[in-house]
Amino acid sequence: MESKTPNLSRRDFLKLSGAAMAGLAYWSMPPWLHAAASLSASKSKTLVVLFQRGAADGLNILVPFKDPLYQKARPTLGLAYAGGGVLDLDGSFGLHPSLAPLLPLWKSGQLAFVHAAGSPNPTRSHFDAQDNMESGTPFNKGTSDGWLNRSLTCLPSAGTDPLCAIAFSARQPRILQGGFPVASIDNLENYGFTHGPMDLDALQRMYGDASGSLLSKAGRQTFDTVSRVRDILKSSPAAPESAGYGYGDFNHRLSDLARILKSGAGVKAAFLDIGGWDHHNEEGYRLDYLLREWSKGLAAFWRDLGDKASGVVMVSMTEFGRTLAENGARGTDHGRGGVMFLMGGPVKGGKVYGKWPGLETENLEDGRDLKVTTDFRQVLSEVLAGHLGIQRQASVFPDFNPGPALGWI
Repeated sequence: MESKTPNLSRRDFLKLSGAAMAGLAYWSMPPWLHAAASLSASKSKTLVVLFQRGAADGLNILVPFKDPLYQKARPTLGLAYAGGGVLDLDGSFGLHPSLAPLLPLWKSGQLAFVHAAGSPNPTRSHFDAQDNMESGTPFNKGTSDGWLNRSLTCLPSAGTDPLCAIAFSARQPRILQGGFPVASIDNLENYGFTHGPMDLDALQRMYGDASGSLLSKAGRQTFDTVSRVRDILKSSPAAPESAGYGYGDFNHRLSDLARILKSGAGVKAAFLDIGGWDHHNEEGYRLDYLLREWSKGLAAFWRDLGDKASGVVMVSMTEFGRTLAENGARGTDHGRGGVMFLMGGPVKGGKVYGKWPGLETENLEDGRDLKVTTDFRQVLSEVLAGHLGIQRQASVFPDFNPGPALGWI
């Protein structure tokens, strides 16, 4: 009988096993480093982190529409004028009209915001600010891993599912770099080897015998991940448009995440990002379009989850906000304080959290920017403790001492 040699390309293996190989350090750790917190966490609880890359304009997303200083600083971009359509939330703040799909979540208490949030590092460099927020160490550029990966090593109950940690990205993002194994999925439908099931057999033979080697563990991790994804694809057909997601990579990735969560996979943490928020010119129509697609996808994601939404919390981040005053190109420039979104079943929604510093000149940072009054790590530390049960966070956010709880979860 003629034997067939499976064609497992080096590129395929490296692409799929990169996360597993990165996790070798995790698997080789001594047991005492896998410290478990005293509070147990349910296997059904998931944290989804969403990064808005480019510095989203929090002042035109969650609008202080009753403040005359806002109106004066933004004569063409301000949203409180007649026809501006701002969605009044509490008499002081209102949503951009393109965020109307999220209004039901606010009213049902599943959506909240933290205004004037951000990093204590005052840099206005996109690259540095994103790195600061993804590493979780704003003043230490030498940190090699990301805060979300570090948090996974502190889980009260270790995640064993091959999809415990997922990055919806073509490559592993900074926030999930580290010792804990992470599955990087650019597109769920295309996740797999070029030559199909035969290559899974090849991988199993290549590494199955070396049971004691770290390489074998990485290979098995890759094999388990691909097998898990294939089971999900068989049991859950893709139909993002019919579910109301709309088009584009971001919406498709949200749909993929919903499929995985509904399958019962033990996902503890997932990461998505969406770019395009750097609006130095013609911000009005550009922000309108981006928010419309973004909010449509988020609303569809929550509907799609059904009863699974009760165990999911989504937290949004952006590297910094925008200037209070609009510029001469009908846009805004790099600022400081921004807005964080908080969505999910456990969220105490229908409220704007954080200390609002005001827009008076003496209250602005450098006389031009909304101040950061809530450290982004405060928000994250509360969701790690309250949702995932991670109580001891010194290794997650070193050199950070959480203040009084905001109480949003």
